[in-house]
Amino acid sequence: MSSFKDLRVVDNFYQTSLFFPMPTVVISTLCEDGSTSLGPYSLVQPYYVAGKDFYAMLLSCRNSSNTAQHILRTGKCAINFISDEPKYFKECVKLSWPGDTPADKMPNCLFRLEKSLIEEKDPTDKRPMVLSDAVQAIECTWVRELDGAQDDAPGQLNGYEPPYHDFNGITSKFGAHFILKVDKILMKKQYSDAIIRGALPRTSPTCPWTMATGIPRTSGITKRPGRCGPSFSPYGRPAWNQCAMPPTGPTTR
Repeated sequence: MSSFKDLRVVDNFYQTSLFFPMPTVVISTLCEDGSTSLGPYSLVQPYYVAGKDFYAMLLSCRNSSNTAQHILRTGKCAINFISDEPKYFKECVKLSWPGDTPADKMPNCLFRLEKSLIEEKDPTDKRPMVLSDAVQAIECTWVRELDGAQDDAPGQLNGYEPPYHDFNGITSKFGAHFILKVDKILMKKQYSDAIIRGALPRTSPTCPWTMATGIPRTSGITKRPGRCGPSFSPYGRPAWNQCAMPPTGPTTR
């Protein structure tokens, strides 16, 4: 007899039937009047991480949501990573009700906002504001031309009719996927300084490597044989702690 229970696969199965926790981010987008709207999401992940002309994130969402409609119209958004304070998660619940318009939810929103760093440097590049309360933010542009999604437009709030795209733009009657080019990665100074000092790991303390070894696993790292000290990867990213064993074992990377 199997030791597992067979669970039904239903809509939003990632919320109801999966063991691993999902991230919670707040995505900011531009309304038609130029104001910023916020929406919490879990289905966000890295997409292009190497070997392309640009880096990208992937967002999966309802195509009738404020977020999807705004991205279809402007192509701009910011992915804001919040800390795990209960007040922030309570605010995410308040912001997450389908059908609420930005005019309904934004006036009493707890999160503080500040101007995009991209727009600050180039006022002609209009961007949604980022969360002052975020630990980190990624400013993004939707890559419309991928999968022939450049003609996808906002306005169909009761569902889109075929044809659908495979992985970018309108992908089903009620679904959308957005390949978001990473324009700028922002991190609060106190966190980035702490990482540089080694006071904080460069990855989640709950990642399998850290849980198994107690040693933070960092990205973009090289290890040189016979050395125990600073070294740098050819990609200009921070190096491994050279005294730590790499995740693949004692072999050099």
